[in-house]
Amino acid sequence: MRALASTFACRFRPSPRRLRYGMLLAVPAVLLLGQALCPALAAAQDPPAAAPVTSDGHSHSPAADPAAAPALAAAAAAEAPAKSPADSASAATQLSAPSSNVAATGALRASAHSEFGSSGSPPPPAATGSGFDFGSYGRVGIGSDLRGHSGYGVNVVSHGSRLEEPAYMELSFYYGGTIGDSSRRWRVVFVPAYSGDLFHTTGNFSQNFAIRNAYAEVENLGLRGLTLWAGSRMYRGDDVYLFDFWPLDNLNTVGGGVMYAFNQKRTLLALHVGMNRLDDLYQFQQVQVPSRRLPSDSTVLTPQPATSSVTTLDRQRLVMSLKGTHFLRDLSTLPNGKLIVYGEFHYVPKGERQATTPGQPPVPLADDYGYVVGAQVGGWLRSFVFANLFFRHAGGLAVFGDLGKPTGFNADQRAIDAREYTLALSGNYESRPIGMMVAAYFRNFNDGSPNDNSGFNEAAAAVRPTVYFGKYFHTAVELSYQVRRPLTVDQDRGVYLLPMVARASIIPIVAPLGRGTYSRPILYAVYTLSYLNNDAQYYLFEPQDVRAGKALVHYLGLGAEWWFNSSYR
Repeated sequence: MRALASTFACRFRPSPRRLRYGMLLAVPAVLLLGQALCPALAAAQDPPAAAPVTSDGHSHSPAADPAAAPALAAAAAAEAPAKSPADSASAATQLSAPSSNVAATGALRASAHSEFGSSGSPPPPAATGSGFDFGSYGRVGIGSDLRGHSGYGVNVVSHGSRLEEPAYMELSFYYGGTIGDSSRRWRVVFVPAYSGDLFHTTGNFSQNFAIRNAYAEVENLGLRGLTLWAGSRMYRGDDVYLFDFWPLDNLNTVGGGVMYAFNQKRTLLALHVGMNRLDDLYQFQQVQVPSRRLPSDSTVLTPQPATSSVTTLDRQRLVMSLKGTHFLRDLSTLPNGKLIVYGEFHYVPKGERQATTPGQPPVPLADDYGYVVGAQVGGWLRSFVFANLFFRHAGGLAVFGDLGKPTGFNADQRAIDAREYTLALSGNYESRPIGMMVAAYFRNFNDGSPNDNSGFNEAAAAVRPTVYFGKYFHTAVELSYQVRRPLTVDQDRGVYLLPMVARASIIPIVAPLGRGTYSRPILYAVYTLSYLNNDAQYYLFEPQDVRAGKALVHYLGLGAEWWFNSSYR
């Protein structure tokens, strides 16, 4: 018997390669087996409907704030139709369309204000109510490539899958009240955010923080339907969730704006003016010069004379936007739709940059311009059952975004010849047994340089069906494809590249607030298998990179995502 056991052990001793492929086969099998047990587990843990509670994170009660009662009722409804307010075009517009989608109750609890769109806007002041309120967005995850390295994304386009994105978190603080009657409101919004690697991966407690929102607003003061705001703000509309992408309007601005809603709030006009100045030699420069005296900020470099920092270049970028939104039917009617037209204007004044090489003359910088024109057509059958089609054309500075630096210039050293065309689609469907997210976009980018154009054409498409095995246990499968075609020949290979990536992911999900593809928070596991063609492998990684030369890339990870009372999703 001992000899037989020894022979068996020697013959079937697993090699490292067998172990790795055995793990790849075992992981999906275990995930599917766990999901097969979910219906019984969900039935055992699915309690009867409870009385309304503020499970969406609101810190006030309907009795204390009657204007917020519809949102709280929708947040508390577990499996029954409800009515909820929705911010369909901006932070100041509240819809009252009936929420007849019993399958999306988890999504209603998480973000009732984005039920019919405007995922980039905070909840309206009526939803956050009087006094203090709180919200948050966050995603945190960890992953491995099953080859002993950290998990990583393999996207060859500007906006690929969000499944492997780094950690990002926001804390949303609101404080507001009424001015006389309950229809006139004021509010202050403050949102610090964190992005990047957690200290667990760096050992460094110094993190990347930014202030995303810090503004005050008033609505219906002096004129019903009028909203005024000023401060620092993420200023944007509807997104393409699967790609974490705002294809039409996505500004980060310090400035102010005005919006006016009329025609029973079916028509809205919004104007915004803001500025920025990046710490980059394109907009800002400081140099050291000999001091005329010894001011407090001087630096004494013995035996050299004292020097002072002087600003030799400081040119702000002016950004203006104008947006018009019209709803096709009364806001309390379903189905419904909306039409949006949008435009931006960008301007940077001329300046002069000092040469970084001693003895060289200053470099003149010409003034420059940019613009955006675009439109959106959207429609929905019921809450979170929608489709949005976007078109955007940008020229000049606006091609590179409000926080971007131009990378290509014409003979006059201007970026005005740069061009961008984007066509995007986002949609979602909900029913009691299944949900379905879809996303796609095409983008043509040309940097405007006549000599070395870094432009490209790119496209991506994704679909994410989700099966609800129970109220709280779901499984999603995401399939996506992406491709990019640079407009110039690759300098090393002497040919046009065509990098392509095909991806398939399985995502078991635990959703404590119930059904819905937009139900949050969620805890999830994810396994992704990505196929890279030869051009994609060459395009993404240098030959010395440990990730180079892999046609198949694995990603196995765990994560969590949440949002409530948030301006982000």
